[in-house]
Amino acid sequence: MIWIIMICCGLATFAARFLPLSGILPAELPKPVQKAMQFVPVAVLMPIILSGIFISTDQQIQIDGNMRIYAAVIAAIVAITTRNVIATIITGLLCLWGLDFLF
Repeated sequence: MIWIIMICCGLATFAARFLPLSGILPAELPKPVQKAMQFVPVAVLMPIILSGIFISTDQQIQIDGNMRIYAAVIAAIVAITTRNVIATIITGLLCLWGLDFLF
């Protein structure tokens, strides 16, 4: 069963790379597909970001005393207000380092 899954995933990956370059697909995707594709980065990055915030080094969910939560909230506020990636990263890191230093 695992081999079938691996082959299907490989074929899907190959098709995702091959079809846009082959000329089989239209030059422009339909509007609903374009709108749906806007959510792909968020859907891919959100589990990575949330696991980095909530899961500790011993693979346990950590909420009490987790300074990464506060730094992430502050970084999210900066991201929403400034729309600047560099400012968000710098603010999040400075908040995390500052909170770890203070507590």
